[in-house]
Amino acid sequence: MGVSKKPQVDGGLVRASLKPISTKPRGKESQDDDEVACSTTPTAKEARIPERLSCPPAPRKRRPTSRCHFDGVREYFTPPDLETVFKLHVEKAN
Repeated sequence: MGVSKKPQVDGGLVRASLKPISTKPRGKESQDDDEVACSTTPTAKEARIPERLSCPPAPRKRRPTSRCHFDGVREYFTPPDLETVFKLHVEKAN
């Protein structure tokens, strides 16, 4: 592998010295000016988040329409020889 190009002193890395940071304490006069100048949350009615509206109900599945209209009367076809077919099966079973 390669050799690290960072300078080392006695097995430890050399850290670059940081520049000192100078700060000035704020006076009482500057605090009053900053409070007025800093941004604030808008409180007007137009800037407010609107109230939550209620959601509409979920869509319902439609009922299937009946395709056949019998008007209450159903007629079935009864063949005349239907009875003889069943009699033959009963006789063969015995």
